[in-house]
Amino acid sequence: MSIQLLKKETNADSEMDLYNKNLRRHRLRNFGIAAVIICAAVLFAWGIQIGLEHRTFETYEVVRSFERVDTVMTQYAEFGEYVLKYGRDGISCVDSANQSVWSQTYNIQNPVVDVCGNSAAVADENGTEAMIFHESGLAGSFQTLLPIRSISVSSQGVLACLLEDGDAMRLNLYSSEGEELVTSYFKLQDTGYPMRMSLSSDAAKLAVSFLQIRGGSVDTYLAFYNFGSVGENYEDHLVASRILEGVVVPSVEYVDATHCFAVGTDSVLIYEGSQIPELVQEIPMEQEIESIFYSDDAVGVVLPGQEQEHVLRVYDTQGNLEFETGFDLDYQTLKFSGSNILIYNEFDCLMLNRSGNIFYTGTFEESISNLYTLSGNQRFILMHASRTDQIRLK
Repeated sequence: MSIQLLKKETNADSEMDLYNKNLRRHRLRNFGIAAVIICAAVLFAWGIQIGLEHRTFETYEVVRSFERVDTVMTQYAEFGEYVLKYGRDGISCVDSANQSVWSQTYNIQNPVVDVCGNSAAVADENGTEAMIFHESGLAGSFQTLLPIRSISVSSQGVLACLLEDGDAMRLNLYSSEGEELVTSYFKLQDTGYPMRMSLSSDAAKLAVSFLQIRGGSVDTYLAFYNFGSVGENYEDHLVASRILEGVVVPSVEYVDATHCFAVGTDSVLIYEGSQIPELVQEIPMEQEIESIFYSDDAVGVVLPGQEQEHVLRVYDTQGNLEFETGFDLDYQTLKFSGSNILIYNEFDCLMLNRSGNIFYTGTFEESISNLYTLSGNQRFILMHASRTDQIRLK
C-alpha cells in the first residue's frame, strides 16, 4: 500500500500567490500606461512635425533694417552664418546685423569666389592673384605663375587652381600660405577644354569635366584625381575617368569628402568613394535640365513642366528622390539656404522646405539683391539696393 503525503496549503502561501498576481497585474498595467504615453508622445511630436512642415505664411514684417554702403556691382555668397560681399576693390564678411566681421582690400578685375565649410577663396579669373579666408579673416594670399581659369577650395583652405599654359592646362593645389602642394599637367588636345572642376571637402580628390569636340561629335570627358597616397600610384594622380559620348556635362560638384554629382543636360550621375570614385547611380531625365544647384548633401534640378512651367526635383547623395514639385515663377536664382530652398527673381519669391512644401509665396515692393535664411523657416535676410532688412514671416 502506497502512502501519499499531501502538503496542506497555509494562509501564508495563498497570500503570497495573491501578492504575486497583484504585482504582475500592476506591472502590466504600468507597462500599458507607459506604452500608451510613449505612443501618444510620438504621435504628438509627429503631428507637430507634420504641422510645421505644412505650415504656410501669408506676409512678413521687417524686424530690423540697415543702410547698405556697398555698390550695385557688389556680389554675394553665403559663408556659414555670414555673408561675403565682394567686388573689384575688395571683399568683406558681414553678420546678420550687417556688421563687418572682417574686410580685405585688393585690386582684382574679375573676382571669382568659392566657399566650402569654414573656408572661402577669391581669385582673379584670367589673372594671377588668389586669397584664402577662414571665418576669422585672411589666411593667406599668393600669386600664381600662370593665368587662373578656375578655382575650388576645400574646408581646410586648400585651393585647387586650373592654370592656362598655352595649349595645355596645369592643375595645382596650394596651401593657404601659397605653397604648391601638388601639380598635374594635361594637354587640351588629349582631354578637351575644362568646363568645371570641384575639390572634395578633405582636399584629397578632385573632379573635372572636359568638353571634347571631335569629328562633329560633342562628348564629355570626366576625370577624377586623387592627391593622397593612393593617387601617387597613378600617372598625374588620375585614378578614374569616363567618356560620355554625345553628352555635355557642364557641372560636377563634390558635396562632401566622398560624394560627387556630375549633371549633364539630360541625366544626373552620382559617384561615391573615399579614394577612387565609382558610379553608384545614373538618373536619366525625360527632358533637358534647365538649372542645377547644390547643398552639402543634395542636388536640385529644374526641368520644363507640363501642368506647371517648371518642375523641381531634389535628390540625395544615394540618388533617392527627396521630392518633386511644380512651380510657375519666372526665376533668376535658385539655391539651398539653411534648411530651405529659395527661388526668386527681381521682385517675386518662392520658399520651400526640404520636404518640398511651399511655405511662402510673395512679391516685394523693392528689388531683391540677395536673400538667405537667417533662422528656421521664418527669419530671413533680404537685401535691397539701398538697405538690408531682417524679415520675419507671419
